[in-house]
Formats: sequence, structure tokens, C-alpha cells
Amino acid sequence: MRLHSSRMEIARERFLDTGRDLHLTLALRSRSAAMHSLLSSLTPEERSEVSASLARALDEIAALLRPRLPNPPE
Repeated sequence: MRLHSSRMEIARERFLDTGRDLHLTLALRSRSAAMHSLLSSLTPEERSEVSASLARALDEIAALLRPRLPNPPE
């Protein structure tokens, strides 16, 4: 989790290759003071649950993208 000025962000990242070219980030970012307060008020357990939800979504997105890679894994 990162805090940027008045924004709160919970993010997960993936590399789709062994290098550093195919890097994805999926983030939940506050865009208002009210949402910042809501995200900031999450317990550590709730933050972990949000992070796990983002990770699962990113896994699904990566699975959709991998077949389109120049040399998709078999």
C-alpha cells in the first residue's frame, strides 16, 4: 500500500515475462477525501483482503493476456 499526497493506493503487480518488459499493475486508488478516509480506516486484515482481491483479478487478467504474448507459455 502506498500513500501519494492525499491519495491512498492499494496495488498489486505482475510480470508476464522473465524480464522487465511485460509489467502490469492493478491499483485501487482514492480520488476524494471521503474515499481516502474510507481506505485509511481499513484494518490490516481488511487491507489484506482488498489486496488479495486485486491479486485474484490480476491473475485473471494475466491469464487472458498470456496467450497473446509473442511466445506464449505452453
